[in-house]
Amino acid sequence: MQPNNLTALDFDDIKASIKAYLRTRSEFTDYDFDGSTLSYLVDMLAFNTYYTSFNANMALNEVFLNSSTVRDNVVAVAKLLNYTPTSIATAKACVKIEVQTSLINGAYPSTVVLRKGSIATGGNYVWNVLNNVTATVDAQTGVATFDKLVIREGNVINYSYVVNTFANQNYIIPAQNVDTTTLSVRVRANESSTSSDLYNQVDNITALDASTRIYFLFETEDMRYQLRFGDGVIGRSLNDGEVIDLEYMVTNGPTANEIRTFSFIGKVVDNNGRTYSPASVKITVLENSQQGKGAETIESIKYSAPRFFSAQNRAVTAQDYAILTKKLYNNAASVVAYGGDSLNPPVYGKVYVAIKTKTGTNLNVATKREVSGLLRKYAMASIDPIVVDPDDMYIYNKIFAQYDTGCGSNSSSIKTDIQTSVQDWAIQTEINNFNSTFRANSFQKAIGLANKCISDVSVQTTLLKYISPATNQTNTYCVSIGSGLYNSSPSSDGDGDGGDGGDGDGNGNGDGSGGNTTTKCYKEPVILSGKFRTYDRPGVDQQFEDDGYGLLRTFYNTGNKKVYTDNAAGTVNYDTGQVCFGPVNLIGTGSNIPDNANVVITDAITGIGTIVDETPGAGLPLDLLLPINFIPRNNATIPATTLGTIINIVTPDITVAPIGTTPPPTIPLNSLTPGEFDQRPTLITIPPIDNSGSLTNSCF
Repeated sequence: MQPNNLTALDFDDIKASIKAYLRTRSEFTDYDFDGSTLSYLVDMLAFNTYYTSFNANMALNEVFLNSSTVRDNVVAVAKLLNYTPTSIATAKACVKIEVQTSLINGAYPSTVVLRKGSIATGGNYVWNVLNNVTATVDAQTGVATFDKLVIREGNVINYSYVVNTFANQNYIIPAQNVDTTTLSVRVRANESSTSSDLYNQVDNITALDASTRIYFLFETEDMRYQLRFGDGVIGRSLNDGEVIDLEYMVTNGPTANEIRTFSFIGKVVDNNGRTYSPASVKITVLENSQQGKGAETIESIKYSAPRFFSAQNRAVTAQDYAILTKKLYNNAASVVAYGGDSLNPPVYGKVYVAIKTKTGTNLNVATKREVSGLLRKYAMASIDPIVVDPDDMYIYNKIFAQYDTGCGSNSSSIKTDIQTSVQDWAIQTEINNFNSTFRANSFQKAIGLANKCISDVSVQTTLLKYISPATNQTNTYCVSIGSGLYNSSPSSDGDGDGGDGGDGDGNGNGDGSGGNTTTKCYKEPVILSGKFRTYDRPGVDQQFEDDGYGLLRTFYNTGNKKVYTDNAAGTVNYDTGQVCFGPVNLIGTGSNIPDNANVVITDAITGIGTIVDETPGAGLPLDLLLPINFIPRNNATIPATTLGTIINIVTPDITVAPIGTTPPPTIPLNSLTPGEFDQRPTLITIPPIDNSGSLTNSCF
């Protein structure tokens, strides 16, 4: 008789199965397995079977991408899908270096060269430039300026291999923490040769021939990278005795972010051969160090590898565009792509790609065109990829917390704890990103757990969106929050009176022809804009609000009185949260409001207006932003408006008071304060996104 339980994986079950088998044998009829020496042998057999079963199960799990847990195994399976995990990335800073040169025979040198390698220290790290940089010397002042110079944290390493075609060589970069984007590969004819050929990394063999100087790069064991060269059919094959020279940077990655101070240690040489000491060099920080990140995680590899494989280096589906964009544009922190057919109204033949950058800022026009051009190479048929800015929606919360004064804490420490808890909540929920949803319950729960002395929490929520108008143009601007708006007085919806000659229509409008109709009941506005000026009223700061019945009306304040200038300035859909303002010609918003005499010309490509008169301050671009505040109908769950929407959590306003101080119990209708947000608000910081810098003027 054979063992009766072949599927048992528990030690006790295996042991019982062995005993049951032995009892069927006549030789062991009278044995007491629990009290005899044979029990030890049974234990050994059970342990051996248990360990063997466990190891077999774990080994089988490591064969598949979804179930593998060891990084080397995950990487090995991803390699079969032609996916190479991204390496650690160096932190980069932007600096300006000014060198005061010396007179030689009454004249300054014409140029100076900043030698490649280590040029600065900062934050206990060493910072480098990867190539020699030349600057022209000002003939009058003798100052040479290296402007917008990008420096990288780490150490530059050089390593060489001598090719031996008679051995099975593996060309492995020996160091961990290598930023592969800094890797330079050159091949010399022999060890005494001073000239070399540059080899380029590729991952697509369709355009290669037998003479193309290329190499393939993939991750191998222990997070090290290996190079493989051509075989004489696909790419040039290396010859015996040739020397492979590798140059790369070993870096600390994200730990070197946010360094603000640097000291010069580099070497500067002018065209006369004179070297200048650090005392002659001034270094100015233009942008703090940023964009340092760790190697791609196991979870990210599991997610990206099958999607990259499905794209097959061509863009067919919207998912393909998103995957390729992250590969082609290194500054992309998150990408979402969607077809124009999903828009309302639909736009056929286009794919829209929204990019959330690592620097937290929108792309400028030139960068959008560059990324679109890169994607167009992979597009199928006549599909046109369009890079757009994310549709930002901001959630502004006012937090009111009560606490027990006898608990041992105070308002200051509780406020700090709430701030920390809100930031932790934002990190855990991965808010401030695409495909996110704000849930008030989890947000409020995180606040309640911030400090044990908190006894009650009240949260009031408003939404904020921006209109970016084109100056000196008559347009209608529409924005939507993607959900319903609050009804400030639902009992007034059907109070219409048709007057003496007709019946009301339920909206306060009478159709009678013979008598007086009753005026609509006043509703508290649930939409309020920031200040703006229009072409027809250039000297008046106006705002718009809703009337509660589907229309926008513009007004200006004189003292404590509102003076309405247009009772039909736009429309409101309270069910969808869509607001359309216009047609209107805006000439300024917020603090970007020109004088009456100024003329504004709008660039047809960028949509940015410019003041073009000769008064002081004229000629400056107007980056117009018109904030609009909304009170949502349901603040318990606020979803993204579209696929390209990012829900941003604004740093909340926190009020902490002891028990007995009653916070406003409901959403206050007078809390609409768009004027606070003439500029985009400060968001809850979520690493590793760095909100410093602007791509428009950035070094990166």
